[in-house]
Amino acid sequence: MLTLSQKLPDYFEYYEDGTQYYLRQVQYPQDIPLLHQWMHEPHVIPQWQLNKSELDLQVYFDKMLADDHQRLLIVGIDGKDVGYTEIYEGKRDRLGRYYEGDEQDLGWHLLFGDKSVFGKGFLRPTIRLLSFYIFEHSQAKKIVGEPDHTVKPYAAVVEEMCYESQRLIPMPEKTAMLYYCYRETFYNKFESYFKASQQQSEAQPA
Repeated sequence: MLTLSQKLPDYFEYYEDGTQYYLRQVQYPQDIPLLHQWMHEPHVIPQWQLNKSELDLQVYFDKMLADDHQRLLIVGIDGKDVGYTEIYEGKRDRLGRYYEGDEQDLGWHLLFGDKSVFGKGFLRPTIRLLSFYIFEHSQAKKIVGEPDHTVKPYAAVVEEMCYESQRLIPMPEKTAMLYYCYRETFYNKFESYFKASQQQSEAQPA
């Protein structure tokens, strides 16, 4: 029987203000050189701590891709791969030890590896991309998140995206802030964005 994350599609596209955003399944081993490059970026190392050799990364991602509680995806903007995300099942993730969640909960981790996208206003649409990907293809009533509570810019953005802070969680490598994004709240605010995306998708040349 397929797990929640296995039921998620290999590809998802979202349009906002004329810009194409997409998620595609990580291809192994083809994507390893790109992931290796991103994991060694100075802005990525502190949070991800995966600045390993290419061989060690291959071993890491080989195990990660075999883990059926998560999906590993590349984030793209206007046809260019720019980041990496992990969509995970909250209750089956290690986060499940720290909160009382629902069996359908899904969460995500995100990094922008390509510095050329910084400061261009892409973070909010990308969070909408991830949220629509989850809500449109699962029964999740809420999305969960547990970023390091010291990442202040993240906190300011996600609350605007309907991610509500719950409480601090002491984890081995960080003190995390637990966030919930409820389906109903998110769609009350952003459903029009998804409808506009669908219209723009249909208008794209075949």
